[in-house]
Amino acid sequence: MSKIVAMAAKDIWILFRDKLGFFFTVFFPLMMAIFFGAMFANLSRGPANIPVALVDEDRTAGSERFVTRLEAAGGLELEQLPREQALEQVRRGQTAVMVTLSPGFGAAMDNPFQTTPRVELAVDPTQFAAAGMTRGILLETAGAELQALMADSARIQATNDRNRRLIEQFTPPSAARDDFLTFIELSSRVSTLVEQLGLDGNATNAVTGGFGPPLEIGQTEVQAERRGPTNSYASSFPQAMLWVLIGGSVSFSMSIAIERSRGTLMRLLVSPITTRHLLAAKGLACLTTTLVTSTALITLGITVFRVKPTSYPLLALALLCASICFCGIMMALSVIGKTEQAAAGVGWGLALPFSMLGGGMVPLFLMPEWMQRLGNISPMKWTLMAYEGAIWRGFTLTEMLLPCAVLLTIGVVAFAIGARNLRWHTG
Repeated sequence: MSKIVAMAAKDIWILFRDKLGFFFTVFFPLMMAIFFGAMFANLSRGPANIPVALVDEDRTAGSERFVTRLEAAGGLELEQLPREQALEQVRRGQTAVMVTLSPGFGAAMDNPFQTTPRVELAVDPTQFAAAGMTRGILLETAGAELQALMADSARIQATNDRNRRLIEQFTPPSAARDDFLTFIELSSRVSTLVEQLGLDGNATNAVTGGFGPPLEIGQTEVQAERRGPTNSYASSFPQAMLWVLIGGSVSFSMSIAIERSRGTLMRLLVSPITTRHLLAAKGLACLTTTLVTSTALITLGITVFRVKPTSYPLLALALLCASICFCGIMMALSVIGKTEQAAAGVGWGLALPFSMLGGGMVPLFLMPEWMQRLGNISPMKWTLMAYEGAIWRGFTLTEMLLPCAVLLTIGVVAFAIGARNLRWHTG
């Protein structure tokens, strides 16, 4: 028994001596708990505000009143834009949903007896959860506006006067016409009574409950008007290709740590090659592996799963830039830990939060606003942007320059830092 205890104590002591290994065993789980807690801190009150592009083509007092109430409702981050600009933002993934108030919307909101107001949604195909939440907020806002209308005797009277004139002018005398005129008169009296008595929302709910849904909502995916994912695999394959890069960079960083701890790197240096040759060989191996594997994966998606990239040259550019980026990350990871266990812990420990920050595992709109801004430092975000831009978002060369430039910069800087600080022996 004493021998078992002694060997167990030895393993625990080795763990304590490997500071990075100890950190990822003890403290990293605590950091992840704090990270997830901060990410989902607002879920008890609902997710962070959903970015919505609002197109008000009606431009009437009724539509402006609805927009004001929608802004006050919360849950949506509204930006009023022209139609083409709003569609462009949804296509590029900068906005989850576009809401369009068509001409006649305000008149329909002011006259629920005549027609039900209607809005149109254009949705990013990857953001259906955001679309569902937006629909709920729109319905809630329309219901509140209808209740406010029914409690405002002046507005109801003006609406009823217009309806009465239309019915008396165009409808031949009949029992149905008289019944509808009676209904109009009754609604005016009920509205006046509600206002005079100062009744709460329950009273207006009773009045408005018979009209059915307060709002009609039409919904289309962006690709109905613009190019989007041809199928679900067009969205899932970029995610898979991202994890190819992550796995490759972590694996090669571990291989360098293993060769350093076993003295292989030192033995190579006594051969007729230079450190530059060694660094170039390591970089070439990682670059080739990730590039070939990613290419094979997307080729499988194209040939078997009917993924149809919008631009093959831009896809090739995205694959190359992303591979260079993660080749540099591989070199930077390899110098952090002294052992292969530490290198693996650092690699996967950084990959997980950066993937979340970059939208690789959790939709960005679910995160707090400060965390969404922090996601700009994640190479995973720029990798996904480049992949999706070439595969289904229809990026132009100009639009592709930003993510590719960021990826190349990260790759070159990370490789230079890793190469400069690489220890060729243990200790």
